[in-house]
Amino acid sequence: MKTALLVLVLTTAAPLHITFAIFGLTVSLPVAGLILTVEVLAAAALTWLAVRVLRRFRSSPCLRPAFPSGGMP
Repeated sequence: MKTALLVLVLTTAAPLHITFAIFGLTVSLPVAGLILTVEVLAAAALTWLAVRVLRRFRSSPCLRPAFPSGGMP
């Protein structure tokens, strides 16, 4: 929903294409496609980070009591 609203606003208020000069070549990219690409990459990075956090959490050792009797020495 956020992406759709952003694309709608930018297509009406901004130019339709952005032109870059890369290594002497001029590349013209559509604004909507650029925004959608960034959103997909951000979602992929967030998913990758979430998977890493969950794996680290699952592989952490269980907490063991300092004293087997459960009380102070």
